[in-house]
Amino acid sequence: MIAYDNEGNINYPSLERKGILPESVINQYDYVEMKKDFELVVEILATNMLVHSMYKEFLKYEITDELEFKIFTNDNIKDFMITSNMATGYSYITETDTSIITLDREVYDTSIEMCMYLLKRVKLSYDQLNETEKFIIKSLEFDEPPLTDEDLIALLKLYKNGYYLCKKSAFIKMVLQLNIRNVKKMTPEELLKKLLVEHEKKLVSISEKK
Repeated sequence: MIAYDNEGNINYPSLERKGILPESVINQYDYVEMKKDFELVVEILATNMLVHSMYKEFLKYEITDELEFKIFTNDNIKDFMITSNMATGYSYITETDTSIITLDREVYDTSIEMCMYLLKRVKLSYDQLNETEKFIIKSLEFDEPPLTDEDLIALLKLYKNGYYLCKKSAFIKMVLQLNIRNVKKMTPEELLKKLLVEHEKKLVSISEKK
């Protein structure tokens, strides 16, 4: 629960930090590359609104001062993807899957639905961060103009090392939840083929269970 001071401003030092990744875990990842990976996704979100300007209302997003990621996507676009459990060969539909399918610009240029899917997954991943991580991601990647590390250290009243642990934790979590590092670029044809194969697997599994 976000706390406020007597003047109604967010008490930034009191933002929740539960669940920050420990330094031993953070050091297992290439943080610099993972930050670039996430910044690519943020760039895709912004470009999608320009490319599909006629449907901009469906691709709008904002992170409020209360750290809520608000989206305005078409409710007819269901929040699921077909995924596959490689161990069992069973394909299934999940409403909590945060993995994105592709970073291929051409896919998003030709499909408003894929743009909406991506936006929903970024929101779902963001929603799983703690308050301090949310504030850092919002301030560095979504605010205009963005705050600096020095600004955030002062606002959060953190020691430099403590701040950078929170920052690295936030970006690494986003990249892992979105599965960005394992996403391969696919053409629209390859993407369609993949989805059709997964759908056929699901139908076979359902039929075998009857």
